[in-house]
Amino acid sequence: MFLVSLTEFILYICFSVLIGSLILFMVPEDKKPPMYVPKKVIYIVTGLIPLAAFLPVFRTAYVLTGDKDIWFILKNVVLTFEIGKAWLFISFVSIILICVLLAKNLKTKVHLKTWAIVLALLMLFGYTKSSHAATITEWQGFVFHTLHFLSITIWIGILFVVSWFSKNKSNWLTFLKWFTPVALTCLIITVVAGYFTMQIDINSYDDPNASILQEYQNSLVINYGQVLVLKHIFIISLVLFALINGILFRKKHNHDSFNPLTWARLESVYALIVFGLTAFMGQSWPPHQISLLIKTEGASPLFSALYDGEIINSMQNATSSEIINVTTSFGFESFLLFGLGLLFMVLTTIAAARKRSVFISTFSSLLMVLSIYFGIMMGIQ
Repeated sequence: MFLVSLTEFILYICFSVLIGSLILFMVPEDKKPPMYVPKKVIYIVTGLIPLAAFLPVFRTAYVLTGDKDIWFILKNVVLTFEIGKAWLFISFVSIILICVLLAKNLKTKVHLKTWAIVLALLMLFGYTKSSHAATITEWQGFVFHTLHFLSITIWIGILFVVSWFSKNKSNWLTFLKWFTPVALTCLIITVVAGYFTMQIDINSYDDPNASILQEYQNSLVINYGQVLVLKHIFIISLVLFALINGILFRKKHNHDSFNPLTWARLESVYALIVFGLTAFMGQSWPPHQISLLIKTEGASPLFSALYDGEIINSMQNATSSEIINVTTSFGFESFLLFGLGLLFMVLTTIAAARKRSVFISTFSSLLMVLSIYFGIMMGIQ
């Protein structure tokens, strides 16, 4: 499972670097910092996408093999399963994209850059077509997951490329003038589409009438839910640093001692953490049937370490017709931790604005994440 999660993590990075680079190729030189993205980087990420997408296909075939020939099963998975057909499509499009990228005049010919972006988007659509949300709904899951993944790929992709491949901070304010509204639009789409994608992913089969809040609470007892809540808290940190970089530092870009690229890289590191958590979720059992998962897979080790109530025993001993729900009631300890989280959020902002200390801002933002997380866990009944 770890290897599959790792390849999915690599997949997210590759899509981000590819799409971010292609978009920035379309941006005039005076509206972005001077940068150099080696062509071999674009070739590598384009080639890695079908390779990384293949491991889940192989794992599916391996699980189904039993005492049969694995190559026969693998062929059937590739040709008949949604995940296999999506991989074939991604591989085919990636070959065409590499041919386009090999063109000598790629950066100067608008039609070549346009074709490259279209092909990259087709690869992304192929990937989202085989997602969990897409395979259990008629069309809603595909649409919402595609919007969610595309918007965050554009936002984080541009951020990655600018922060790690820029030569210096020239044109930084000009860059922010167009990137800030783009990032804000992507953030809004990410949140809205992510909400509806999550609604599909955590939908309870045991209790069709359960609210999304109840389904969210129930999911906390398994690995999927634990990672989901951590992902959402880390997104708060990511958005905080995005606001610091996009708004707070606008007037400081001309200071000789200030380097906005350092802070942009810090923001990209938080994006990597979110990608890593998302990749782990993608390979975890979704919380459609919590009681059954508890009986077969057990509760999340992290949840078990922090919770000493009876909810796990109740779920393990429940009959198929019983519905056991997780409840939350936030007391003094939880509100104290939430208050600490807010305090660390303010400290993160102050450290960035006055001290311009990357270490203090990073450390206090991590403490914010821990405070909010433990505050939530303390409230579980």
